[in-house]
Amino acid sequence: MKKVYDWETNRIEFDDKDGNIYNLQLRGNVNIVVGDSASGKTLLCNKIMNIARDKNIVARKYSADGMFVVNEDNVDKLKENNHTLILIDRAEQILDDDLVDYINRDISNRYLIFTRKSLGIEITPNHVAEMREHDREFRLTSVSSPDSSIHEAAAEVQAGANPHRQGWS
Repeated sequence: MKKVYDWETNRIEFDDKDGNIYNLQLRGNVNIVVGDSASGKTLLCNKIMNIARDKNIVARKYSADGMFVVNEDNVDKLKENNHTLILIDRAEQILDDDLVDYINRDISNRYLIFTRKSLGIEITPNHVAEMREHDREFRLTSVSSPDSSIHEAAAEVQAGANPHRQGWS
């Protein structure tokens, strides 16, 4: 069984029964994904939750070991993780100031955060991306890339970023 997320390469890679391919190269310890509705952000989180819960046929092929998807029901368990990729969908609705501060200081986990507004997460511009789909393949495109169409949203999310955050690669 193949892991969906590889800690060493910092990559999420799997396909689903609908023929979608997820090939997401992450950068450093914290990545923020912004983008339009229906761009695949929540779909990705739901697919990974299904793999973790073994409710999807894809679960027979993949393992979500080393991943934790945060939602309103389990946000209190976020701090219990170690050496884990933590996915947070709709972060602007889930994270409070205490959790944002925790994420900014946490060097033992990695984060993939989906949001529509600035949260005070300390990141550099190349750690903000948008989810893009082409021919059923989902990838992350850095908002600093000329291909990005969401520079304004990214600038909002980057507000207050600190380039000296520990653990960046």
